[in-house]
Amino acid sequence: MLDFNIGVQIDFFEWIVNNGLSLYEINNDDIAEIVNLTKKYADIPMDFADATLVIASQRTGIKTIISIDSDFEIYRLPRKVKIKNIFFHNS
Repeated sequence: MLDFNIGVQIDFFEWIVNNGLSLYEINNDDIAEIVNLTKKYADIPMDFADATLVIASQRTGIKTIISIDSDFEIYRLPRKVKIKNIFFHNS
């Protein structure tokens, strides 16, 4: 977590409760697409966490994410649509 401080943890959870972020459940139906994405980006490589963010973006239409991976901008949605990573977005 961000810090082992109960106040910080409570603030983080309250931020989530107040729609500070969206949680998306990956289910068995998504696994085939995760396999396809992992194969597509095998030369990068794409890990499970990256694949789940791409799947969630595809399913929800959300194109702005938070990832600590600085290379996340390599991944694309259908029609080469970029996913904006707010931690590393330059423009």
